[in-house]
Amino acid sequence: MSDLDLPKGVTVHRDKLRIAFRPPNEKNQWRRTLGIPPTKANIKAAEQMLNAIRRDITLGQFDLSRYFPNDPSLKKDERRLEFIIREHFIEAKRGKVKGSTHNTYSIRAEWVIEHFGHIDAANITPTEAMRLRDDIIKMSPSTEFASFRLWLVRFAITRAVRSLVIESDNFGRMLDGVESKSKALTMEGLHKSIDSTEVFTIDEAERIAKAFNSESRKRLVTFMFWSGLRPGEASALRREDVCLPYITVKRTLTQTGAEQSPKSGRARKIYLPSSARLALELELQTHDSERAWVTSRGVPYTTSRLFTQKHWKQTLDKAGLAYLRPYATRHSFASWMLKAGEPESTVAAHLGHIDTAMIRKVYGKFIPDAEPVWALDDPTKKEVFRKSMISST
Repeated sequence: MSDLDLPKGVTVHRDKLRIAFRPPNEKNQWRRTLGIPPTKANIKAAEQMLNAIRRDITLGQFDLSRYFPNDPSLKKDERRLEFIIREHFIEAKRGKVKGSTHNTYSIRAEWVIEHFGHIDAANITPTEAMRLRDDIIKMSPSTEFASFRLWLVRFAITRAVRSLVIESDNFGRMLDGVESKSKALTMEGLHKSIDSTEVFTIDEAERIAKAFNSESRKRLVTFMFWSGLRPGEASALRREDVCLPYITVKRTLTQTGAEQSPKSGRARKIYLPSSARLALELELQTHDSERAWVTSRGVPYTTSRLFTQKHWKQTLDKAGLAYLRPYATRHSFASWMLKAGEPESTVAAHLGHIDTAMIRKVYGKFIPDAEPVWALDDPTKKEVFRKSMISST
């Protein structure tokens, strides 16, 4: 059967019927094989399909997937690194990690997408994969960031292979971390060690509190410095959680306002130093809200943001101090605890860390070189210990 016996736009290619059409904004025609032999009934069916496609194109409703759901061109986008990262990393992590963590994941993933999302992950060559690795390392501010970015691509590619989006992993070991023992595969690994230039001293904390005009802000910043709470934990604290001198940290607010359990996934009861206790006690006397801390307008905080960057910077300028972000209140308290000789395990429990690994990693420079004096050797504390040893008989 020759092409002349076929309707316009229908041809035979390798003994199978094929149709040709030109979608909107395309210079050339698209040809698609139907995979059926050129029988009279099949030719009629091919003509009907072609007419339907032409009608959809005219109406602006053409959708290739409606007629050819398994067309290779439809899977082209699925093989791009942008799609793979969005589908197999960002979406795969949604609901599996806390909202604030997922937000950080997404921000770092979007950076990779912006710079390398166009890459065809299914057909990448070893040379191109090595170039991707080198570029990520070169463009990252630290080895921790580079390792994390490489890891998220590795995670997405591995899931894409398992989901049969791409047939094989063509990256090999080129997505391994920058360092063989890198800890950047978890969010904790993104935390770098801090030093004395990245925390405030007690005197500086007092200067910052005095620099605030509002008494409520003075109380809040004092509480943040002397409690060591994360901003989201402080904004979510309720009256029912307060039983001075203790508070129970049961929940946190995210940057988007969602209420979740603390970062460790479990509640913790902590003892508040006197400065934090007094600030909290005075604050609770100023309002009737179920939340412990309220804004200057007297309403509860709706997110983890306690201080705007502009207001915080203006306050530090007024206090004559270099800029450190508000989270430095937590870092400062941790450094004070360690300098005072508190055991690493006590500091970890107070801050809400599962173990002391993060304490050593982030605050290691504040841990005294020498062991603190044993409490029972301190004459001022011996009487307190003696009275606490109540006989059971």
